[in-house]
Amino acid sequence: MRFPQQIVAAIGLAGCLAFGAAGAAWQAQTTGEKTVIPPNASALEGVPAVRLDAKKDGARRRALEGEEAARQSLKIRVDNGKYFWATRENVPLTLTTAGEFTYLTAEPGQYIRLRRVNDKIEYVEHVDKEWESVTWWGEMRIVLKK
Repeated sequence: MRFPQQIVAAIGLAGCLAFGAAGAAWQAQTTGEKTVIPPNASALEGVPAVRLDAKKDGARRRALEGEEAARQSLKIRVDNGKYFWATRENVPLTLTTAGEFTYLTAEPGQYIRLRRVNDKIEYVEHVDKEWESVTWWGEMRIVLKK
């Protein structure tokens, strides 16, 4: 059976529109509609309270305070709606959301997860290394544009 060219074109157009609508819906879910980061943010700054070093042979958890916590702080720069991991050589980050969590991700195994808890924003910073991983837990503050 042969279809007229207009019918084939209409089917192709309908398929493209459906695919585009599905892509737009997916993007709306992942671009930060419910992010804890306000649109006028210029930076995110976090101070960790806990560090966890995990290796094949075990894990070590440490509470961080004072100067040690300050040395291991987290800084994210926001520039024209784009996010950069300032404390990791300005690596570009991708913003996504999932439920109550906001994620800023670099390459696989490197991410920051944010969540509002009452009037505070808690974060987890995770970095996989060759044969180990490091995870920090702390509290985040958002710097707003003036």
